[in-house]
Amino acid sequence: MVSNGQRQDKKYWYKISVDAVRAWTTVLALLVIGIGGFWGYTLLSRHLLERDVVVAIEESEALFERLQTERDLDAHRERMDSAAGHLRSAKNLYDAGEFGDARHEAERCRTLLTSVANALRHRSPAGEAQFISTQGRVEVRRGERGEWRSARSRMVLHAGDYVKTASNGSAEIMMVDGTLFTVRPGTVLLVSRTRTAFGLRSQRTLSLESGWVNLSTAQTASRITTPEADATVGKRSEAVVTYDETEKVGSFASFRGGLRVASSDGSTRDVGELQQVVQSGGQLSQAKPLPEAPMLTEPADNIEFFLQSTDTVRLSWRPVKGASTYALQVSQNRLFVDNVIDVEKRAKTTATLGLKGEGSFLWRVAAFDDGGQQGPWSTIHRFRVGARMSQGAPAEDETLSQGG
Repeated sequence: MVSNGQRQDKKYWYKISVDAVRAWTTVLALLVIGIGGFWGYTLLSRHLLERDVVVAIEESEALFERLQTERDLDAHRERMDSAAGHLRSAKNLYDAGEFGDARHEAERCRTLLTSVANALRHRSPAGEAQFISTQGRVEVRRGERGEWRSARSRMVLHAGDYVKTASNGSAEIMMVDGTLFTVRPGTVLLVSRTRTAFGLRSQRTLSLESGWVNLSTAQTASRITTPEADATVGKRSEAVVTYDETEKVGSFASFRGGLRVASSDGSTRDVGELQQVVQSGGQLSQAKPLPEAPMLTEPADNIEFFLQSTDTVRLSWRPVKGASTYALQVSQNRLFVDNVIDVEKRAKTTATLGLKGEGSFLWRVAAFDDGGQQGPWSTIHRFRVGARMSQGAPAEDETLSQGG
């Protein structure tokens, strides 16, 4: 026989087992819900990105078809050929499921075609380059002694023209060969044409006198000079060139493709993808590696928030190998001028932003290595909220402050 004490012990053990099963069932249910939510979030993000690519490709195809009927199109043949190459690349990347790169190529094609359409509409001379967009104070001077005047979109630039951006100014300039230059704040540059040997086409050049420019080449190489060095950027490449006229120091970084730098002392350096060379005086450093672009993970691109349900937005990105800190920018314009948030030296890979007021925002992140060298910016993600970004640092993230 089994005693009452044994029955109670047995009953007690059975009760503990049932409680444990219930607890584990709850944990597993929460885990399944969490995994399902993550996959749902991932699928939503991918769907929104795919939609952007389709829209950009369709708009580019429509523009391309319309432009074929325009007269005087031969004057813009270089840009049209470059746009066609980007469109083919966008379609191939889309078919391969590489939606991020496909969007970049499709948007580049659309920008090229839009610049051609604007030039044809106004029947302006082709020149050497054209302003695609401006933000803040951007000025142009015709020649050495002309007067500075405000730049505007679609303005044509000729050899001998100067461009100057103020501390709150930035501009996108498209060369006739399809190279896109983004001129950052506090920059002075000269548009020129370099003579070459007899029988060869002369080469369009931007001469950077001071400041910072990003450039992205199309189907041909492009040339950019500083007072101390000369760089040839390969086709289908992305690079950043800076020059400090006070210190007489320049830097040449390649984010995609490659470039070759020649210094005033006759030395040369080949700069590969994710590498940088620094010029000091007439000397060039060895090429050094740069950190990769961070991958943004949260929130999903193009998502919308409502203040009825939240008053904060959490941004996050994946850690980059070799990165010690990160820079974060949140802006209301795609040239990232007069940013709402503009901070560097962030050790964390997350940031919580307070919301106040209505607006649409763009954000991006770049990584810095231990030597303070910055890698490329991440792809740009967008989000919309029913309220404007707070003017001070968010309460949940004291290290995040407003940029200016």
